[in-house]
Amino acid sequence: MSSMLGRVRATGCVLRRGFSSTKADYDVVIVGGGCGGIGAASQLLMKDRGLKIAIVEPSNEHYYQPGWTLAGANLLPMKSTVDEMSNVMPKKVTWVKQRCETFAPEENKVVTDGGELTYRTLLVSPGIRLNFDHVKGLEESLGKNGVCSNYSYNTVSFTRQFAESTKKGTFIFTSPASPIKCGGAPLKAAFLIDDLSRRLGNRDSQNFKFCAGGVACFGVPYYRGPLEELLEERGIANIVSHNLVEVRGEEQVAVFQTGPESQTEMKFDFLHVVPPQGPFEFLAKSPLADANGFCAVDKGTTQHVKYPNVFGIGDASSLPTSKTAAATVSQATVASSNMLDFMAGRAFSKSYNGYAGCPIVVSNKAAIMAEFGYDGVPMESLRFMDQRKPSRLWFHMKRD
Repeated sequence: MSSMLGRVRATGCVLRRGFSSTKADYDVVIVGGGCGGIGAASQLLMKDRGLKIAIVEPSNEHYYQPGWTLAGANLLPMKSTVDEMSNVMPKKVTWVKQRCETFAPEENKVVTDGGELTYRTLLVSPGIRLNFDHVKGLEESLGKNGVCSNYSYNTVSFTRQFAESTKKGTFIFTSPASPIKCGGAPLKAAFLIDDLSRRLGNRDSQNFKFCAGGVACFGVPYYRGPLEELLEERGIANIVSHNLVEVRGEEQVAVFQTGPESQTEMKFDFLHVVPPQGPFEFLAKSPLADANGFCAVDKGTTQHVKYPNVFGIGDASSLPTSKTAAATVSQATVASSNMLDFMAGRAFSKSYNGYAGCPIVVSNKAAIMAEFGYDGVPMESLRFMDQRKPSRLWFHMKRD
């Protein structure tokens, strides 16, 4: 870190509006111990080991959530997707094992259920809330009557269990109208259970339906066409503008909103649900939130639009790109660099281009690799091959 930062620490001078001159508990407070928060903390410490950093994270476990779709199709053991939080927490970081309750950015303060922390810079990266309760009857139906979801560690095992035990009937896979983490995960579930059923010899007795709450099965046009073709090739009905609003588990009936005043019901034998998702209440009701409840940040710098010593990344941010782990890792690199620049009084050195990577696994040996930036512009890593075609390379990159 530059000598300027040393002088700042010694004198407590104000570099920019909002950068408090009062002594703070920490140079950096990070809210969220997922891949974004852990990654940013590690990168900050690599460049300045003298930084005093705290991560506010209540969970004892750290999850590799991208592995859950593979585990649901019996392609990865669930135990490999979880680790102790203490094992991944950077050693020089103070782990504040408390829940964030709100933010007081005018006072450079994070309020938790155990007290308050003051900061010189703040990184907001708590992830996104799974709103299973927003679908009537869903919570009480999970794990029974063929209802499952790969979106919770506690329910992934039901996906495999019901997929293997349901020999015939209607298999429905949903995707909500709301923003979600990993926009390709709903399709992965459909493709992988289809593949599992074929390997088990049951597929000819099953009817598969993919029901998207939005107007398309995938949001990026460049990859949408090949994915739609693959759905057709695999005999999976591609149904759009069907947003799941109710599950009647005992009857095995799924209710979909199909218009402002119209609904339709479908019988099912197997129902994989991707729940609606949204920002946590402690963020949505705070001064940091935009109109949709996400942390309002600049799309290039990841800096908050109002509070200059606040940055936001990951699923909780307003960044207009897909909410994937690869996107969050890229954002963490930009944010950590720009936070150091901010503390040193320098111009920002990095800009985020919207990069998101989404390996869409379509079988037990192949995947499509969707890589794109803002506005869905392709940003593929390997220009010598068409990443829209299923490849063993991308499968092993995802699983291994």
